[in-house]
Amino acid sequence: MNRWAPTLLATLLVAVGWTASLHAQPARARWYTQPVPPPRELLDRLNLQMSYRIYVPMDGRQDGLATVQLRGRNLFVQTRSGLVTLIDAETGATLWRQRVGRPYVVEHALAFNSREVYVVNNVYLFALDRLNGTVNWSFRLPEGVSAPPVADENMIYIAAATGRITAYLLPRPDLLAPTVPAGMEGIKPIASLRAEARSSTTALSPLTRSAREASTIGEPVGPQPTRLWSEVTSLRLELPLVLTRDRLVVPTANGMVLGLSKLLLANAATTLSYRFSTESSIRTPAGYFDGVAYIGSEDANLYALETAGGRLLWRTTIGVPITRRPVVTEEDIYLVSARQGMMRLDRTTGQPQWRLPARGGWAEFNPAADYFLAANPKYVYALDASGRLLVLDRRRGITLSGFDSRDFVFPISNDITDRIYLAANNGLIVCLHDREYPQPIRHRRSEEEAENPVRLRLEERITDDVGIPEIPLVEMLDRLAKRFPPLRFRIEETAFREANRDSPAQAGVKMPSVKDKKLGDVLKDMLAVIQCTYEIIGDTVVILPAAAKR
Repeated sequence: MNRWAPTLLATLLVAVGWTASLHAQPARARWYTQPVPPPRELLDRLNLQMSYRIYVPMDGRQDGLATVQLRGRNLFVQTRSGLVTLIDAETGATLWRQRVGRPYVVEHALAFNSREVYVVNNVYLFALDRLNGTVNWSFRLPEGVSAPPVADENMIYIAAATGRITAYLLPRPDLLAPTVPAGMEGIKPIASLRAEARSSTTALSPLTRSAREASTIGEPVGPQPTRLWSEVTSLRLELPLVLTRDRLVVPTANGMVLGLSKLLLANAATTLSYRFSTESSIRTPAGYFDGVAYIGSEDANLYALETAGGRLLWRTTIGVPITRRPVVTEEDIYLVSARQGMMRLDRTTGQPQWRLPARGGWAEFNPAADYFLAANPKYVYALDASGRLLVLDRRRGITLSGFDSRDFVFPISNDITDRIYLAANNGLIVCLHDREYPQPIRHRRSEEEAENPVRLRLEERITDDVGIPEIPLVEMLDRLAKRFPPLRFRIEETAFREANRDSPAQAGVKMPSVKDKKLGDVLKDMLAVIQCTYEIIGDTVVILPAAAKR
């Protein structure tokens, strides 16, 4: 063991009833440890650099990480005690924290869209404002949830232990009039089930009360979702649903994959579009990229399924059952199978890409690699079965080096960027990256831009020969919002108060004449003069004190 890695300090906690999404984590992910960040001399040897280290507050040793999810430039962290934290994945800045529901009943990963974050806690669904974490509404679910929910801009989809999938129209209290999504005109929704006045939960302000005090009695609050349709599948719905532009893809433990339309059209009896059957059960979540679902089955095959129509694009036989979710990037699929280790496949063809020397011949897998962490153009970062971090040659798959990271017991698989995230149940999260790649390599840039028009707008290059003379910031933001739709801005006053700074709303700023420069860079330069910066949260450009990014 490397001298910087401390000894394990606690015993294994037994998890009862943990759902399929959390089963994807190794069993050791429940251990309590107190690691220290790897020292600089070790990182130098591996050409790695620490981007940041942060601590997520914990409710003592019995608490720990429940789920950590990457989405775009955000890191969503959920603890077992019910604390939800939104972190800037690239800077480590904590954007907000919110404690919801009853402690120690967290079973499912979060769902989100550009406006809200959705938390299932016990029998309640909470909607948190993605901008600041406040609770917009809560809703009592009519039946137990068996898999993590998924959401788009208009609806949230819930899988129940009864085999039923229900689609709810999300309330929009921020709009003056309800918005009917395209294609829903003329469709009559099913009346929502009336929430019952049973043991409920309310949200707590971040860390203001103990997690043990979180449970209260009361009714759901705020506007309520409207049930649009329910589909009874008579199948075991334990795996995460896959949400695409026009379909809901449902892998089931029975080995059947269902394709459901997002809308129940007028006079239609079902949303079912297609069924696809594998030759055995499915135990691991599906991977997804650009209209294709990648499904690993107990029949030792990986299936590439076109999600729009259910057409099989290709099938690759691995030889043994697939044990972890296929990790998919723009070029590659990283696959872990029982007793073989990790393989790298071509995403478009399914052909193996590695050839490693093995017993006088060649192998297509690295037998030591058991869990995918991250990848860049040169290297793949993985864990072995004991939790040791491995650095693999991306082209050949051979192990180049590594270090003892076994006290970071909560691994985070990153298919969004090349950043390596190591985490432990004392709340420590460390972000590392190769020194040659100071800016994150985005593996899903096209998907991110397609779902976030604000970010796409800020990437546009503009030319302005006139500029805007110095005016108060609040007026400047109003002008920019009108001039560059769909941009909208918000000055986060709370962040400035917490930083002991006055609001910059009346600070004078000016927009200089520019030629062929990104709008986002122009905005960043303009804000830097008054020691401010911005973050994109959902569909809003949020103005923050510059210190918040350090």
